[in-house]
Amino acid sequence: MTPPREPHVATEAIATSSDVPVVDPRTGVYDDATPWSGDAIFACAGEMAERMAAHPWDRNVLGPPAQWPPVLRTTVSMVLRSKYPMTLTWGEQFVMLYNDAYVPVLGEKHPDALGSPLAEQFPEIWDAIGPMQRAVLQGGEATWDENLPLVLERGDGPEECFFTFSYSPVPDGDQPGGVLAVLSMTTPEVLGARRLAILNDVGAVSASDPKTAAAAIAAALDRHPSELPGGRVWLSEGAAPVVAAAFGEPGPALEAPTPVVGPTILGAGRTAWRGLGGAHRPGHAVASPSEEQAADAGEDDTSAVLELRLPELRPLDEGHRRFLDQLSQAVAQRLEAARARELEAQRAAALSELNTAKTHFLSTMSHELRTPLTLLLGPLHDVLSGRVDVLDRAAVEQLNGQCQRLLGMVEDLLEISRSESGRLVAHPEAVDVDELTAQLVEPLLEAGERAGLRMSRTFRGAGTCLLDVRLWENVVLNLVSNAVKYTLEGSVHVDLAMDDRLVLTVRDTGIGIPEAQQPLVFQRFHRVRAGEGRSIEGAGVGLAIVADAVAELGGEVSLESAPGVGTTVTVRLPVREAEAAPAPATAPTALRLAGVRAKALDLVPVGEPGPERRPAAGSAGPTLLVVDDNVAMRQHVASALGEVGRVLVAADGVEALEVLARGDVDLVVSDVMMPRLDGEGLVAAIRESPDRPDVPVILLSARAGSEAAISGLGRGADDYVAKPFSREELVARVRAHLELSSLRRERQRRRDRETMLAGVSHDMQTPLATIANALELLTSLGIPDLPPEITGTMTRSVASLRGLVAEFLDWSALSTGAPVRVHLEDLEVPSLVADVAWPRGLELTTQVGAGAPVRADALRVRRILTNLATNAVGAGATRLWVGTDRDADGLHVRVRDDGPGIPAEVLARLFQPWATSQDTRGSGLGLYVSRESARAMGGDLTLVDTTSAGTTFDLRLTSGG
Repeated sequence: MTPPREPHVATEAIATSSDVPVVDPRTGVYDDATPWSGDAIFACAGEMAERMAAHPWDRNVLGPPAQWPPVLRTTVSMVLRSKYPMTLTWGEQFVMLYNDAYVPVLGEKHPDALGSPLAEQFPEIWDAIGPMQRAVLQGGEATWDENLPLVLERGDGPEECFFTFSYSPVPDGDQPGGVLAVLSMTTPEVLGARRLAILNDVGAVSASDPKTAAAAIAAALDRHPSELPGGRVWLSEGAAPVVAAAFGEPGPALEAPTPVVGPTILGAGRTAWRGLGGAHRPGHAVASPSEEQAADAGEDDTSAVLELRLPELRPLDEGHRRFLDQLSQAVAQRLEAARARELEAQRAAALSELNTAKTHFLSTMSHELRTPLTLLLGPLHDVLSGRVDVLDRAAVEQLNGQCQRLLGMVEDLLEISRSESGRLVAHPEAVDVDELTAQLVEPLLEAGERAGLRMSRTFRGAGTCLLDVRLWENVVLNLVSNAVKYTLEGSVHVDLAMDDRLVLTVRDTGIGIPEAQQPLVFQRFHRVRAGEGRSIEGAGVGLAIVADAVAELGGEVSLESAPGVGTTVTVRLPVREAEAAPAPATAPTALRLAGVRAKALDLVPVGEPGPERRPAAGSAGPTLLVVDDNVAMRQHVASALGEVGRVLVAADGVEALEVLARGDVDLVVSDVMMPRLDGEGLVAAIRESPDRPDVPVILLSARAGSEAAISGLGRGADDYVAKPFSREELVARVRAHLELSSLRRERQRRRDRETMLAGVSHDMQTPLATIANALELLTSLGIPDLPPEITGTMTRSVASLRGLVAEFLDWSALSTGAPVRVHLEDLEVPSLVADVAWPRGLELTTQVGAGAPVRADALRVRRILTNLATNAVGAGATRLWVGTDRDADGLHVRVRDDGPGIPAEVLARLFQPWATSQDTRGSGLGLYVSRESARAMGGDLTLVDTTSAGTTFDLRLTSGG
């Protein structure tokens, strides 16, 4: 910058101003001879006024204030008195002169910036502001900028700040003077807007689970890299937090975030955030929480952590801390909302699953109750209705077995109820475990042997101990009966050993349990979803009762299973030795043993043959197939249907399909709930079969109500009968469906015949046309040796065949609902009658008078008259009278013969298709097609009378003209 100019001094008085005092230009001092602190331009309140007054300007490039140009003095005086941030840079060195409001912009550069060149104080931004300052100083226009980002060094490292400012020139006469900068530091506003946008984006996140929410939060934060360069969202899975989502450049990942590591702040709620400082300066770091905060943090179950890499150009001041705290709360709220939605969805799913389980349980219990009730009510109804007088012993034993089955189900439900309510309490008694177990398993072992299984038991070291008989019975019976039920071939072994513990092992080679279902088998109402087993019956509480009983006895139960290999269940109980011999009362009661035998008979009834030797009931009539996995129900239904026809039986849908493939079955009666293939699956398989998809199927089910019926009928069943049902109802429904099936088959056969005849008629037209053309050509040649009788016979035969084909074609059209096609024109009746090809050997008398024409189809009229004459000859007539008369309805052509009349059995269906008598030949379509043709022309064909002396028909035609 050039040295200050010598002030222009005049000998006369210097113009004065009320704001700028007069200074002696020769001495540069005020009248009071004090330093320039007394200069009026500094005579105002404020730090910068005092500093400027005390500044050693005589050693500065600007020189003493008294020597400053008036414009400089005036501008400085204005700047010092302004409350708005201003700085005046003077001369080509841009010497800085600023006010109090500008001090915060300088930071630690203040007060050294006073009187120093702008480029020396702000070298970090000189490349941005230097060209603008220089352009304005050199006479350019004033500049203005809004929210300009500038990275300043204000004593605490680089910091991004934002300014809205204007540069205005302050000229000194005709020479460059200075640049006045009026500015506003808008950093809080810019950062506030940015941070508000971040919070709004996070607040808009909506997700159904925390992981999805974490990804959405990371995506929202990734849209603001200037404020959040990167980070991670951590979610706790069990005890170890894991990264659920990341965004930007989060930096190196830690093994797991902790509440207090490096720059950390504990957030509100259950979320913590972390700023990884990286290149942050100490002033940016976050102080570790106090002991009280750390204690609070320890008590807080932090389930989510927001790890943030903070921007290096942002000091972690109070505003920044407050924003991060707000962000932490916002993230916590979004994650908690997502967690709440997930829990709500889980609760809804659990409720839905519970509702499904309840519905399944009620459906199963309905089946379990209604099946024995049907078997109980059936024989009782037979006695009450008088169908039988006395029930034999076998029937009574069956009734007793069903009662025992019902009693067992009630006992099982009571066991579950006692366990649920906490009333399941063991009452130990001195028991001979060997003897008790043998009595319990013996009927079940016999049942397995009847089914062809290898059954065995070994009791080693068992003796007397204290044991609850009822609970032990529940354990043994449920385990062994399940083994027999789900082992179709192979073996079942029961092992009992006692030393320091009582160990019961039941091992089978059955269907096994899928691994995914093994943890669920001891839950109430859970049933293994396997397609095989002796029966699908059961409420799904057996193993749950076992688990509850073992737990009450202080033991444990384990299970090993593999599909197709088998299952091993082991029960281990602590042994409490009995001081006294077991009392006889501790043995199973007669009622309990009866229940065990009933359970065994339920699994494998005595005398029940294998699937390949199923017996048949009945011998004559239609063949019926009864399908049910319950043997007693199967036998009951087969016995009831024995009066209808021959009855075959099958144990499930798969076996039923095998029976259907071997022979012709007229109707199927099937249970719904069965192993391997249930009733509805059987219906679907039958309907998809290419052989007999129309076989009627009646479903029997314990599921009552319209929904169950709709489900069965919707799969293609013909009827749905809910248990319990009466014998009479079932028989009546079976007979009705057999009759309907017979009608359907007859209708289908008729339809097939009609389709075939229509096709044949179409195929015959071409050769008939060829023969007719050949006859016409042959006749036209005039061959002398060709007898006319031969050509006449051939012509009449062709005409007869053409008429027959025409009848078939007309009938084919009528059977589809289409009308007979006619070509109407005005015709003379005498010529119509004369053109008819009357049969030979028939004495014809015509009384047809001339008159007004008729509106008709000539070909159709001739065919009708020919058909009537041909029918008369076929019935034995020798004479035919044809006469006409008119009335208001039109012209009547009456045709009378001397035949024997029409039989009574034919009269009822005279004008129906295929109506012929045994004594006549013909298609049976002539009169049907003739009447429909007459009606198509607007007239009609009716029977006037028929007696032993002859028959008269009336053909009515509409008048023409």
